[in-house]
Amino acid sequence: MTGGLRGDGASCAERGFMKHLAILLAATSLTTIGARAADKPVLAPAPAWVVAPGDLPEAKKDGDLPVELLRSDQQVKLEKGRETVYADVAMRIGTPQGLAAGNISFPWRPETEELTVHKLVIRRGDQLIDVLASQSFTVMRREQNLESATLDGVLTANIQPEGLQVGDIVEFAMSVSSSDPTMQGHVEQVAGAWNAMPIGQARLRMQWPASLPARLQASRDMPSVRPVRKGDMMSVDYAPGAIEPIIPPKGAPARYAMGRYVELSDFGSWADLGALLAPLYDKAAALPAQGALKTELDRIAALSADPRLRAQAALALVQDRVRYVALAMGTGGLVPADAETTWSRRYGDCKGKTALLLGLLHALDIAADPVAVNSLSGDGIDQRLPMVGLFNHVLVRATIGGKTYWLDGTRTGDTNLDRLEVPAYGWGLPLTPKGAALVRMVPEPSATPDETVTIRIDATAGLTIPAPIKVEAVLTGDSAIGTKNALASLTGAAREEALRRYWKEQYDFVDVQSTSATFDPATGEQRLTMQGLAKMDWDDGWYETDKMRVGYKADFSRQTGQDQKAPFAVLFPYYNKASETILLPPGFVDKAGADNADVDETVAGIAYKRTAKLDDNVFHIERTERSLMPEFPAADAPAAQAALRKLADKVVYLRKPAGYRATPQELAAMNAATPADAKAYFERGRMRMDNSQFKEAIVDFNKALELDPKNEWALANRGMSQVWTGDYAAAKADLDAVAALNPKNPVVPSAQGLMAERNGQWPEAVEAYTRSLAFGENNGFALGHRAFAQRSAGNDDAALADAASALRLDPRWSELYMFRATIFRGKGNTDAGLKEAEALESALPNDGYAHVAAASIYHSFGRWDQALKAYDRAIAIKPEAYIYLNRGQRRPRTDLAGKKADFAEALRLDPEDVNILTASASLQLDNGDADGAVRTYSQALSKFPDVAQYLAGRGLAYDRMGNRAAADKDFASARTKVAGVPVLLNNLCWMKATSPAASRAALEAALADCDAALAPQQDAAPYLDSRGLVLLRLGRLDDAIRDYDAALSKRGSFPGSFYGRALAWAAKGDRSKADADRVAAIKQNARVAEEFEDYGLSWSADAAPR
Repeated sequence: MTGGLRGDGASCAERGFMKHLAILLAATSLTTIGARAADKPVLAPAPAWVVAPGDLPEAKKDGDLPVELLRSDQQVKLEKGRETVYADVAMRIGTPQGLAAGNISFPWRPETEELTVHKLVIRRGDQLIDVLASQSFTVMRREQNLESATLDGVLTANIQPEGLQVGDIVEFAMSVSSSDPTMQGHVEQVAGAWNAMPIGQARLRMQWPASLPARLQASRDMPSVRPVRKGDMMSVDYAPGAIEPIIPPKGAPARYAMGRYVELSDFGSWADLGALLAPLYDKAAALPAQGALKTELDRIAALSADPRLRAQAALALVQDRVRYVALAMGTGGLVPADAETTWSRRYGDCKGKTALLLGLLHALDIAADPVAVNSLSGDGIDQRLPMVGLFNHVLVRATIGGKTYWLDGTRTGDTNLDRLEVPAYGWGLPLTPKGAALVRMVPEPSATPDETVTIRIDATAGLTIPAPIKVEAVLTGDSAIGTKNALASLTGAAREEALRRYWKEQYDFVDVQSTSATFDPATGEQRLTMQGLAKMDWDDGWYETDKMRVGYKADFSRQTGQDQKAPFAVLFPYYNKASETILLPPGFVDKAGADNADVDETVAGIAYKRTAKLDDNVFHIERTERSLMPEFPAADAPAAQAALRKLADKVVYLRKPAGYRATPQELAAMNAATPADAKAYFERGRMRMDNSQFKEAIVDFNKALELDPKNEWALANRGMSQVWTGDYAAAKADLDAVAALNPKNPVVPSAQGLMAERNGQWPEAVEAYTRSLAFGENNGFALGHRAFAQRSAGNDDAALADAASALRLDPRWSELYMFRATIFRGKGNTDAGLKEAEALESALPNDGYAHVAAASIYHSFGRWDQALKAYDRAIAIKPEAYIYLNRGQRRPRTDLAGKKADFAEALRLDPEDVNILTASASLQLDNGDADGAVRTYSQALSKFPDVAQYLAGRGLAYDRMGNRAAADKDFASARTKVAGVPVLLNNLCWMKATSPAASRAALEAALADCDAALAPQQDAAPYLDSRGLVLLRLGRLDDAIRDYDAALSKRGSFPGSFYGRALAWAAKGDRSKADADRVAAIKQNARVAEEFEDYGLSWSADAAPR
């Protein structure tokens, strides 16, 4: 008979099937309830009713098995009010580790049970050793569950056979007889639980009087056997012989893990159990008419007339003022202590606490019943025979205002009835005198999260700077109470260390600086908080969001032989919520790369939801997982497995913008630190390269290569940096070396493309960038620069497409919006060009530079009012020198005061900005102050002596002064600085060509610049356009027209070439051609005439089109 409702500390009472035979590997398990017997084992022969087992099977002698269980023979005799369980076990010691099985222990309750040992022998070959002839049992009372507040009164008879050797066979037989008056003659038994290990010979024999109204039931894993009547006795014999362990179907609910068993009970129905046990609680719940407990009752009644508040107060008294101690000695296994005794002791088990709570509730006129449950394996009780031993816990079901509340006196912290849920025990049996029947005990899906985690990271200082982080976890329900109680047992440094260790395990990338933990009794919430510095891992340009994964690599497959139709269990109820907010530096757009974030699916009984958004550089993502059912059908498993794996693949990463630039804080930290290894030098070199610090980047790449000579990425990026500095020979050597190491390195063709682009070799540049894109289509650099090369090669439509693709990858690339607007302007598509400005400001609303770039677009389309507004928006974000400088340069030539004011403000904001000096010098020169211009350019050159444009600007100032020698010297020096770089040579040519006061000598110098730029590629349209303007100003009209023709043949959308050629035709007297070219130019650029007037070239009235 099983010992149900006995306290075991964990849940008030033992776990249903009390183990009377406890040896290593759990050779067999027998269960019973008993009455007063003896405090030491009895040595006696086997009872007469026992049928001797057959011969031992041959041992397999498998050298890997520590213990081989040869026999498990169980025999049970049931009588009215009494039962005896006999076990005969034989095991072979297979390895030295198996010798531990020789420590044989038989536990029993001396107050209720009688233990009889029938034999203990060792078989060693032909030798039979009777252990009991020379040794005796040692009896101990160990109270093994004291740490869980359990007093069970169990004694243990222990013996260790002397001389036990590997290869020995140990045989023993024992029986336990028991009787419990509380059961009023009823008997019940569960046996044959052969599930843990192989057994060479298994048998179960059960017998009972034919007059006993017993019912028999076996699990489906046992052979089908019918009871046999012989005289006045019924018996059943299960002899499956050799058996193997039963492996429950993977992932199935607990009821599928019962395995083999046979159960017998003389209870006719669940109502019989209720009728047996209900009177025990009615009696124990009676309250005294006066005394301390009556005083507490009156106090509760006076608190409020609301029965909910009264019940809440009664529960608090039982939970918080009566400590839990399981009492399983004597009749304590089934009979609850009375309420007054429990209160006076101030301790009690689940039965005593339930009786006390029932007494209080009944006295407060609140309907309530005791309900028996199994807190460990209640699933499937409805498929079992009615037995007391199936239950190991009892609690209270109260009904208030038509609503059911489940009150458990052994818990703590249940301060609000509305927060109580139906316990997930599967089934419960209300212990009522009449009509007791099982009730379903399955909670509803959780309405509020059990755990809510909130993460906030402030990465505005930069992606490589340790970011302030705050994480808060709010726990509710049992996890909140459990955490509160665990923390309450710690104080001072130990508590702090435990919290820090917890957070470090959760977030190993965080330097934890402070923690806190608070519990709110009013809400039942346990709040854990951590603050620190997070080192975010942006390796490869991606950052995985924290705690945002959904799904998993599910495997719902089952082995052959397992029940393929068994449903799959779901963690239920369960509700978890997590959110993360990351404050990012400027540059992230759309969803910051988290395009796969949104999820809204229910799979395998769990609803997964995840959403993400980016707003003003603040990324926010939220995830919830909520189980909706306790299990799902096996038929759904294949589709669920695929869906969960697909969800698991949707890991949410933030993508670092392709054009990301290090923040000032990052640059400062980077320059202050000394890299520790090759990787660190490489990372710093990349950051410096991204911020146009190419010479410094080369130094870092050199150091990385010293430490790691075969680092292809350091070599490739050094090659790219050398392209930017114009050291093409060194660049080519590095790039060739990388190609030899890895022909698929994408940096190599990108760098080769840049080299060709800077040399005006447009087709070669396009081809190289195309090769780079073959290694990865998301290469924003290659797309953007291929767009530039396509434009210069005359392929405007291809340039627009590439620029659009690059912008999708890097919406911060403001120059590409301007680039596209310029193409649209050349096509005469004003609306499309202006939309680029609008798109730029919309994409980067908080980026001042974006508004400045948009202003340049508005200005280029003659929308000065819109340009001024864009500048104002940039200044409103943050007044910076470059904004005023840019606005001053864009102001009309006639707005001298506005230009001066803007340059003065720019210089005030940044006195060290050389660009402001050169802009001021240009303004001085345009307004006739050549001496002032020379001084200002000289000031700039004192800081940056190698900048060719500063030398050319000063040369123009000397030219204006008539200082020919100084002018020629500066022009020559400037050309030397950029020798071999067509793009920069063309810039020098254009600078002189557009200077309205340039002398003929200066224009001849400009012609030399253009010729040098065109030397590598004679048909480069931009350079032909520049030289055409020089030739026009030199009066070489036919030569100018020839260059303009060549430029326009390469690129039709060149308003400057059309307008320059119009002026040349007009000067030659061909008004028809002049008019046509002028119209074409203005169609492509409404401001083209104004721009040429700034160059000192005006359309004369008599040459104007009629």
